[in-house]
Amino acid sequence: MTAMIRTAETDIALRGRVRDLYDAYYDTLDDVRLTDWPDFFMADCLYRVIPRENFERGYTLSTMQAESRGMLQDRVTGLTTTQMYAPRYYRRFPGPLRISAGPEGIRTRHNLLIVQTLIDRQSEIVLSAVCHDRIVEEDGRLYFAERIVVIDSEMIPNSLIYPA
Repeated sequence: MTAMIRTAETDIALRGRVRDLYDAYYDTLDDVRLTDWPDFFMADCLYRVIPRENFERGYTLSTMQAESRGMLQDRVTGLTTTQMYAPRYYRRFPGPLRISAGPEGIRTRHNLLIVQTLIDRQSEIVLSAVCHDRIVEEDGRLYFAERIVVIDSEMIPNSLIYPA
């Protein structure tokens, strides 16, 4: 990981690189290229989808959690080879990014809305959340070291299949 020096010029460049990371991340998921999803994370990472109440109280009980890229790859294997579910499309609509850089990496925060469409039904909101991420740079590339997706409601459809 490299330390980042903040100037007006590097802030613009940094914002562009972070935006590119998110654009590629959400395109990968919306296009259901699930085998590519773990590649956005450091080998030692934290991915968590957690209800707001647990997050605000400092509890770690999560709806979905992985503590390494290997665990994310296991999740993909489960999704692509062992689980049965109706065909669906997800579209992710991220809100504006708030970015701050420091010695531990880049911290970001943004809202996220996920809409699900089953082939024989109308589209529906499946998830409303705020994402708290920590991004680090390694060998000139940005990766997620932490991705914490705080869902607004504990009541989510039992169809939360794909990653957020």
